[in-house]
Amino acid sequence: LGIAGSALYPQLQQATGSALYSGRDDANGFDFDRWNYGVGFDIAWELDFWGRVRSQARAAESQYAASQADYAWAEQSLAATVTMSWFSALQYSQMITRSQKIVEAQESLLTIAQQRVRTGISPDSELEETRIALQIRKSELKQLELARTQAILALEVLLGRYPALALQAEQALPLLPPAPNAGLPANLLERRPDLVAAERRVAAAFDLQQSAEAARLPTISISAAITAISSDVFLISNGGSPISGLSGSIFAPIFSGGKLKGQADYYTAVQQEAAAAYGSLALVALKEVESSLRSEQNLAEQAAFQNAQVKSKQDLVKIEDVRVRVGSRDPRSALTSRQALYAAEMSLLQLQAAQLNQRVALVLALGGSWNEPGSVEVTSK
Repeated sequence: LGIAGSALYPQLQQATGSALYSGRDDANGFDFDRWNYGVGFDIAWELDFWGRVRSQARAAESQYAASQADYAWAEQSLAATVTMSWFSALQYSQMITRSQKIVEAQESLLTIAQQRVRTGISPDSELEETRIALQIRKSELKQLELARTQAILALEVLLGRYPALALQAEQALPLLPPAPNAGLPANLLERRPDLVAAERRVAAAFDLQQSAEAARLPTISISAAITAISSDVFLISNGGSPISGLSGSIFAPIFSGGKLKGQADYYTAVQQEAAAAYGSLALVALKEVESSLRSEQNLAEQAAFQNAQVKSKQDLVKIEDVRVRVGSRDPRSALTSRQALYAAEMSLLQLQAAQLNQRVALVLALGGSWNEPGSVEVTSK
């Protein structure tokens, strides 16, 4: 921006200076010291009659604004990625706790199966089936532990830390913030940094095309030279010092082998490309918002259904525990009910994490919180 704008001002192209010392002895042995000084300046200034330089300066200003918007979009995207990675680490930690309880219940079932086989109540096949089920549950637990490890390592790298699994992610998932009201205004998208950057690139392409067209016209410049001389030897004319001069020049392109026209055509195509990219990105942004809003609704319905499933299984576990205590049911039914409850809770955790991630995606799609129209920061926790 500074480089492009500098051409609007006069340019001091050259500054020269000189100093000459001379001395001699006179007939009586005295020394005479003489100094001769000279300084000169050359100044040139292009008169921007056709707006070529101004167009370049405006284009540079738009490109600078686009770079600033790109930086803001990178910040938002990084914040969203870090947040989602954190939710993933929390989700897997909570799922591992439930998975461990499932493994413990399956181990209790294996102990019961061994007793039943020893007493001849059950065949050996029941014991083998229970043992296979235990191995499956342990394998699922190992997969969750690996997923949590990978999530924490990825998060540490995003935070600029050495991937040493030093982060603790044992707490529960945060509550989902309130959903946005229906009928979000489309102008919320206008503050999305990537859309702002695309719009500024359209403006820059327009100005560059205008500058390329102006480059086909004559260039008018003026130049000035100022020279000052101080001498004890040379006699300056009665006009005295300094000596100055002013001149003007016109440079008109006559033949450039189609270069200037080619540049104008090139920037015309760049302008069309930038406009098409902006339109395409705007459609993508609208699609992301619509998709996020519909996903929010769908996930909310799934979560409500899964919450009801968890509540029903919790009630069933209580009933089975009472039946086991009074001796009307086999302990295996209570253990099996608990495993079903833990599995339902794990499914609910997955939905809750998906809801949180979807909320972050919606905030990112809107370029910030809908409660703060001027904000460009990801505000979801």
